[in-house]
Amino acid sequence: MPSKRQRKGTSKKASHTGAHPGSALPEVKREGASRSDDTTPGSGAAPEEEVEDFRVEPAVPVPRALHPIEPDHPGAYAMSTEDMIGVDSHLSYVTRWARMRAEEERGEVQFRAVRNDGSREALVLLLGLKNVFIRQLPNMPRPYVARLVFDRKHESTTMIKRLPGGEEVVMGGCCYRPFPEQGFSEIAFLAISHNEQVRGYGTRLMAHTKERAKQLGLTHLLTCADNNAVAYFKKQGFSKIITLPPERWQGYIKDYEGIVLMECVLNYKVDYLNIPPLLKAQKMCLLEKLKEVSRSHIVYPGIDVKQMRGVRIEDIPGLQHIDLTKVPPPTAAHGTRSGGASGAKASSAAAAIAAERDPVQLAALHKELQQVLNQIKSHASAWPFLQPVDPQETGAYNYYEVVKNPMDLRTIQERLDGGGYYVNKDIFLADLNRMVKNAVDYNGPGHYITELAQSLQRFYSSKV
Repeated sequence: MPSKRQRKGTSKKASHTGAHPGSALPEVKREGASRSDDTTPGSGAAPEEEVEDFRVEPAVPVPRALHPIEPDHPGAYAMSTEDMIGVDSHLSYVTRWARMRAEEERGEVQFRAVRNDGSREALVLLLGLKNVFIRQLPNMPRPYVARLVFDRKHESTTMIKRLPGGEEVVMGGCCYRPFPEQGFSEIAFLAISHNEQVRGYGTRLMAHTKERAKQLGLTHLLTCADNNAVAYFKKQGFSKIITLPPERWQGYIKDYEGIVLMECVLNYKVDYLNIPPLLKAQKMCLLEKLKEVSRSHIVYPGIDVKQMRGVRIEDIPGLQHIDLTKVPPPTAAHGTRSGGASGAKASSAAAAIAAERDPVQLAALHKELQQVLNQIKSHASAWPFLQPVDPQETGAYNYYEVVKNPMDLRTIQERLDGGGYYVNKDIFLADLNRMVKNAVDYNGPGHYITELAQSLQRFYSSKV
């Protein structure tokens, strides 16, 4: 019976999987443009990497929709599924997967399954892996780590990095004990060198371990994880619910206090080394099915609200097919609609919309909103928001790069003067809140502009 595990260690952050060396690699279509990819959250000051925009080919051919809904409006067109998804390089897990796949293709990083067969190569690799475990798992007794790593019944998936001079260095690995007759493997140690953790090799290493388990004919992975490792193993598909029959693992794994027994059920239909192409195929298949029941793929021409001085909902391209009689009526929270209680008393959404278009009620609403807006503009905290932000005058040169939906009191006044924009108080209040949110997001907490914005918000919240 194997000795009990005392502690489990893992890398803190992990990326999504890549492709195994020598396997059939999914095609990646490059778009030609480049951008700066964000660093992994919580990974420290890792350098930004320039990556080309690209699209990942799906793992399997995706059948097209048999009877998609066709455009039925002048100027409308159907968007392709590829364009609906967009480039895949804006997804951080895809860019990491592509980078690690390229590193393996170039031979810069390798993953090898190693057993102590007495050969010099195996002993050197296991010695390097033992040193990684000792450095990364300081609470583990050194003799205990050495005994399990060099145990001939254990096997280790080693992560090897090739240096520019051709020297190979073990940067991490996973040590496990396979039980072929019981159909599972117990993970003893898993760790990545500290300087490689930020690059996301934790999930990469686990993916190779899963594929190796499939080669051995195993169906489950079990591990005894401490509190520091539970979150990592959850991300790798492990669960605290053990579905493996007790008679297949009890007596082989010794349970003890202070750990959590976790299980991962292997799916032989999943290529754990090529998850992004699989997810791409699933997303494309879902969108193709949606094309048969919805118009989400149809792009309609824009409308000029100012020129039309207000637009009826049923006249907006793409909304003509909505049956307003089936839309739930407004709740009590929307009782401020139309400047009175008529919206809340409406028996249906259609009746509420009709009330909002009533010229008498609309005029009364605009008069009320104008009075509120005049009080807001006269407030002592309103001076930074009276006009749109001028980057040259204020020195906020990147303002419109950070704030994508700017709002100010002059724009609100123009919309109110137009007559067709603020058909209820909710829209008016939403613009005011957006103005405040932009100030807080750009300036941050504690800034005097932020404090002025919050002071103004407290004032108008009691007025609207």
